[in-house]
Amino acid sequence: MGTNQDYKNRALADLEGNWGKGAIATLIVALITGGISDVVSMPFSSAPATSMGIQGLWTLISLPMGWGLAVFFLNIIRKEDTRYARLFDGFKDYIRVFLAEFLMCIAIAIGFCLLIIPGIMLAIGLTMTDFILKDDKEISAVDALFKSWKMTKGHKMRLFWLALSFIGWAILSLLTLGIGFLFLVPYYEATFAHYYEDLKDNTL
Repeated sequence: MGTNQDYKNRALADLEGNWGKGAIATLIVALITGGISDVVSMPFSSAPATSMGIQGLWTLISLPMGWGLAVFFLNIIRKEDTRYARLFDGFKDYIRVFLAEFLMCIAIAIGFCLLIIPGIMLAIGLTMTDFILKDDKEISAVDALFKSWKMTKGHKMRLFWLALSFIGWAILSLLTLGIGFLFLVPYYEATFAHYYEDLKDNTL
């Protein structure tokens, strides 16, 4: 295993020449998961409960887009197929991918309801789920979650500090009215994809 800075450096190297592609992929997912829900719920703006319900429903329906984005950057570092159509691959395996994403959200929400730290640890422990689902077409959603938790055993604090190291960039992205996230998300996702690659090889 390398240092956290090693993984960030590898991500930067793989994103060289791919920043535009990564930014566009991030924008596509953001527009589909967020932008469309706003448009669809707009006619119900006078009924806040209905509007929020529609937005929530759309968020659930589009959960596989998050998986598609993570896998897109795994493909970038592996130098595999990075056509934008790959962002929608989660819909080809909708039930398994949706269930994994939904269970992750529930588990993390429960963790945060208990205390902030458990929520963070749950989120960190499940970070490899998307990559596991991509590499193992037969594994169930639940087993992928457990495998991620097991795979990150002894690495959760390192992964926590790795995630925390992007806080400064996140603040700067907010100051650019969110535009900076189009580049921060690719950097973050590619970094964690590299960590997964080493973690996978060391836990086989």
